[in-house]
Amino acid sequence: MIPPQLHQVNIKQLSFFLADFPDPAFIADHEHQLIYLNRSAEELFGRRLKPEDQLRADELLRLELEGRRDCVMALCFQEKKLHRTPVRVLNSAGIWLEMSATASLFSDDAGRPAGCWAILRESEADFISHPDINSYLAMLSSILHNFPNPFFMVNPDLTISFMNPQMESLTGYSREETIKGLTCGDILCTPKCNTSECLLKKVMETGSPVSGVRQTIRDRQGNEIPVVVNASVLTDHNQQIIGGFEFIRDISAIVEAEQKINLVTELTQEGILMVDEQFRVVFANSKMSEITGYPKEKLLGLDVAAIIPAHYVQVIQEMVTKVEQGRRLCFCGVIDPPTNLSGDFRDFETCIAVSTIGKHVITCLYFHDLTKRHEYEKELKKAKSFLENIIRSSVDGIVVVDTAGKILYFNEGAENILGYKAEEVVGHQEVLYEFYDPALAKEIMRRLRSHEHGPPGKLRTTPLNFRSKTGDEIPVMFSAAIIKEEDQEIASVGIFSDRREHLRIRKELEEARIQLMQTEKISSLGRLAAAVAHEVNNPLAGILMYAEFLLKDLEGNPQWKSDLEEIINQTMRCKEIVTRLLEFSRQSPGEMTSFDVNDVIDRCIKLLGQQLLFHDIEFDLVLQPELPPLLGDPSQMQQVFINIIINAAHSMHGKGRLTITSAYRKDNSEVFLSFADTGPGIPPDILDKIFDPFFTTKPPGEGTGLGLSVVYGIIQRHEGRLEVKNRPEGGADFTITFPLEISQEFEDSPFFIDD
Repeated sequence: MIPPQLHQVNIKQLSFFLADFPDPAFIADHEHQLIYLNRSAEELFGRRLKPEDQLRADELLRLELEGRRDCVMALCFQEKKLHRTPVRVLNSAGIWLEMSATASLFSDDAGRPAGCWAILRESEADFISHPDINSYLAMLSSILHNFPNPFFMVNPDLTISFMNPQMESLTGYSREETIKGLTCGDILCTPKCNTSECLLKKVMETGSPVSGVRQTIRDRQGNEIPVVVNASVLTDHNQQIIGGFEFIRDISAIVEAEQKINLVTELTQEGILMVDEQFRVVFANSKMSEITGYPKEKLLGLDVAAIIPAHYVQVIQEMVTKVEQGRRLCFCGVIDPPTNLSGDFRDFETCIAVSTIGKHVITCLYFHDLTKRHEYEKELKKAKSFLENIIRSSVDGIVVVDTAGKILYFNEGAENILGYKAEEVVGHQEVLYEFYDPALAKEIMRRLRSHEHGPPGKLRTTPLNFRSKTGDEIPVMFSAAIIKEEDQEIASVGIFSDRREHLRIRKELEEARIQLMQTEKISSLGRLAAAVAHEVNNPLAGILMYAEFLLKDLEGNPQWKSDLEEIINQTMRCKEIVTRLLEFSRQSPGEMTSFDVNDVIDRCIKLLGQQLLFHDIEFDLVLQPELPPLLGDPSQMQQVFINIIINAAHSMHGKGRLTITSAYRKDNSEVFLSFADTGPGIPPDILDKIFDPFFTTKPPGEGTGLGLSVVYGIIQRHEGRLEVKNRPEGGADFTITFPLEISQEFEDSPFFIDD
């Protein structure tokens, strides 16, 4: 309805009023020429008026009244005004549209009719403009627009007639695009669209609605969207099908959750079964298929009794009867292996859970294959036992300490080296620092973490000293490593070997090297003494010869005779010394001969008595006369006695008394000898070592440690016995016992050794 105040307005004002009017509007003059089109009219007619255009209104509009084909403008001038008069309008596409026209005359300044202006509206829009219908349609439109799920309607030819905003958001298509002739197949793009299997097509053909159908549609960008579709038909008041509709529920989140659950159940190494109230399998993962040997599709619908033992089926039945709404019952245990088509024996741990889900009771069975685990455990136990035996039996000490300093492991090697028992130290941090100095421990850890002593986390073998339980310093060769778990230090291990035996052997070898050098010097000195003795013997013979000549020439001169006799005596004495020296240095071939042991002792005393070492030593000879002769090598026997006498002199530091006793024991047919000195005696801790080769109490260079060992060997070859003991009054007493007869062949072994 046109407001009365607009009946008399000029065209300019009227044009301004109609410019943005939502419905098409136009103005025609009294000759029915179009002089103005608003924007909506320009869009409807598909043209814009220019001043030179001569376009009549009846070219575009026709009346649709019964029996009348007049021009709309003529009717307006005749009736003064029109209200929703049916007309046909030629649009820009050349199609005549059914519309309604509301028009009114307007006058010029003189009050004469100047023209007519009109507003066009679609007939359907007019229909719904009725207040009751408009209210009903507004409510229906609100319901469709605010429907929570995507929703659309189609015409019988499947073209879209309506789409709510949720459907726009889901597909990416706007309503304006779809209502211009797009079909549901154009926006849904399912494999069944545009085929005889189209869901809406079937619904409209059968008239039967469907619900809960899962489909996958594609949005405008081609993205797949899983949905659940419900579809039905649209009918008119005569129940004739005039279209159909679908409302769609986006189940992307549900499908994603299902995929995640499926991924978890498929990736897991455990078999999973789900059973319904009839104890039929409704779900089984691939691992369960592997365990049972059944394909997944054959497992579905299978009676669970065909898979698990009968008594576990009874357990499930009891749990199902006891389960309460919303509650869940669980049972876990180790069961006999499920039936496997391959017949392999396997161990399983299972958990059974029964729960109500909605109106249904679902039983879930979880199977964990323990077969490999048990095999690994057995192998691990064997390997662990083997490694523990290796570590426990190692002669090296092995100690494991955690980061707090608490001892975790202490093997037998460590027990033997340090004197502690494992139970004394394991778990006791305080004991660690009793044998391992804290400052040293800190330094070792610093070295372990640096690059200076090997790769970080490892310490090359290095010499250290530990303290034993008795407080002794224990030299060891020590190596260590840091134990890590996922780059986190959890402990450190130290391995050490006892160096005491090694150091003792090395010391003995060094001493032996020095002593062998000394022996070589002594041997050379013996050879030199023999050469010197030969050289000295010649001038002594000359002196003796000329002295005897002078003695004969001066027999009448008593004074000179006495002097010459003294010269001859002293020369003879020198000759005897040289002779004994030659005898001593001579390497005897070791031939068996009979000799007087007292005579050998006497020669030794005479040979040594003039040496400086014996000037303050008193010899007390208690020799039994007329001893039976012994069978042996007198030269080697002289070697024995000289070594014992020199050792006695050294022990008395050149001052004291040496008692030499000889006797014959008739009962045993033996000759007994004793060499008793007044020295300090032999320390008890070395009493059983003095006959060992290279053992000596003298500083390096002063003794070889071979003298008494040689003496012992010579006496044994003569089948004698050598014993030593400390006398109660002080001093050492060496006793030798020789048999009168030797039963075995004598072996040659010449010696010239001084200790």
